[in-house]
Formats: sequence, C-alpha cells, structure tokens
Amino acid sequence: MFPTLNEYNKKNKKEKALLILLYIATILFVIWLLTVLFLTFFFSREEIKENSLLDKMYFISDFKMGSLKDLPDIPNLLGKINDSSDGIFNGIKEPEIRLDQPDRDEFKPAMKDLLKDRSFDRESFDAIFENMKSPKTIPKDSLHSTFGKDVIYIYHSHSRESFLPYFKDTDKPEDAYHSKANITLVGEMLGRALEKRGVGTKVDSTDIVQELDMRGLDFNSSYKLSGERVRSARAENKDLEIFLDVHRDSLRKDSTTVEMNGEGYARLLFVVGTGHESYAKNLSFTEGIHQLLATQYPGLSKGIMTKDSSQGNGVYNQDISPSSVIVEIGGVDNTIEELHRTTEALADVLSDYYWHSEK
Repeated sequence: MFPTLNEYNKKNKKEKALLILLYIATILFVIWLLTVLFLTFFFSREEIKENSLLDKMYFISDFKMGSLKDLPDIPNLLGKINDSSDGIFNGIKEPEIRLDQPDRDEFKPAMKDLLKDRSFDRESFDAIFENMKSPKTIPKDSLHSTFGKDVIYIYHSHSRESFLPYFKDTDKPEDAYHSKANITLVGEMLGRALEKRGVGTKVDSTDIVQELDMRGLDFNSSYKLSGERVRSARAENKDLEIFLDVHRDSLRKDSTTVEMNGEGYARLLFVVGTGHESYAKNLSFTEGIHQLLATQYPGLSKGIMTKDSSQGNGVYNQDISPSSVIVEIGGVDNTIEELHRTTEALADVLSDYYWHSEK
C-alpha cells in the first residue's frame, strides 16, 4: 500500500533534517580539525623560538663573563670546543687575532691615491662575480617575506676598498682601492642573498670617494657623507630597521680567512662605535648577530671590536639606529669565491635574526 501524501511529506522533512544535521556536523568537524592543526603549528613554532632564544641568551651570558671553556656539552650550540684558551675552535686552529690594535682597520689613503685606478683584471673579476648565484633552494625561512618592503640598508663608507688578487702590479694593502671592482660588489652579493631569503634589502653602491672629490673633501669626511645618505634613506623609508656599513679589512689573508668543510671563507669582524650615548643598543644588536654566527658557522666571526673617538671616528653613523654596525667582510687578500661564501652565511644569520629575534 502506498504512503499518503502527509506521510510522504513527514518522511521527506525528516530526511532533510538529518541531512542538515550531517552538514552541520561535517562543518564543525572541519573547523575543529583546522583549529587543532593551527594550534599545533603555532605552539611548535613558539617552542622552537623559545628554545633558540634561551640558547642564545645562555651563550651571550657566558660570553660576557668570559667562561666559554666552561660551557657544558650542548649539541649544535657551538660545536666541539677543544680548548678555547689555545684558539682551537670546532677542531680548527685559528690564527692569532688582536682586536686591541686601534689603527689596524683605519687606513687613511690620500685622495690622489684613491682616485688613481691601478691595473686591474676587470674581465676576470666581473666574470667571477656574475657567475655567483645564491642557492636555488633556501632550506629555511623560504616562506618568509617582507612583501616588497626594504628592511635592511647596506652601504659603504669606504666604497673603493678592493682586493689584491685581482691587481696586476701590486700586492700592497695600501694600494687595494678601485673605482669599479670594489667592496660595493660584495654589498650587492649580500643584498641578493638576503632577498633570496625573503628579507627586503636596499643596497646603496654610491661612490663615496667620487662624492668627496666633487665636494673638495678628503677621506676623513667619508662617514659624514655616507651618514647623509643613511639619514636620507631612513627619512624616505620608515620600514628600514637594520643598517650595515660593509667594509673589508686591511689585514692579510692569514687573519681574514678560515677553512670550513674544505672551502675557504672570508672572516667577519664587527665594529661598534662607543662615541655616542646609545652605543649599548648597537652592541646588543651586534652580539646577537655574532652569537648566531658562532652557533651556525663556528669560527667565521672574529668578534666585535669597540672603538671610541680616540681610536677612529667613534660613532660611525650608528647613532642613527640601534640596529647599526660596521661589518668587515674579509680582507685585502680574499677572493670573490671566499667573499661569496661568507655573504651567503651572513645572509643566513641575518635572516634568522630578523625573523626570530624579539622585536
């Protein structure tokens, strides 16, 4: 016997109600699942960040107290320290580095020498530089991005500092200056490496020496001119946070090179000026970068040199921002290959610092 119309309608309404309940239950389940996945991801990242910061704080505290050799055996923190008092770090015997030589990175060449371009293997230099590419895949922080905002500013107060392996007629550090093939290309490499890691970077390759000559000024006014450009850049772009004045050291290769994994790297040295009231903030920023380098690339950073006004400029435009520092990448004898490896390593650490440090 067929059901009546009234019975059919009741059955149909019941089935619709069950179907609606099923849809609602499905939607609630999906929302619950997404919430669980999000919370799991969020708290995992916070835990990783917290552990990283704790490790960094622990190391900085011991570093300031001079107790490196008393650190416990913490995996992946600093590698194996055999005997820090003998300069053996991660199994590498480091050359003796003296950070107490006030004038060692303060060559003051005459303007006539800076404006004179010596014989230079420009074709070879350019070919090597153009072939330098950042890795196609960046294993960490690849999903990060500043979305078109420039947050790091790279500039060069001593823009014509160059590298002796590419000169044809001299091997003297005081001759290592060139108008085209110079430290500004290293700044470009660093900027490109940071961009690959999602960190928007502005590289200022202005020829400060040419600007000095046009204004009738000498080498002593280099930081004044570069400071004008930094202040102008910051006024135009409020997103800029980190300011790096990139140089190369004047020391020879045994003091500016380290071998890691069978390859040569140009060593890093940071210079913080103490000739202004807020230098402690610059020092804290620099310590954070240095300690990350010590963790990820043991032996690459030689450390932090502090210099007051009696030892040089003393301020180095670092009063402009608490996240400002001079970075000396390699020295007069380093090759482009060594400099490139170091810019990649430094970009790794700077991107880590930018994405994971406390703001």
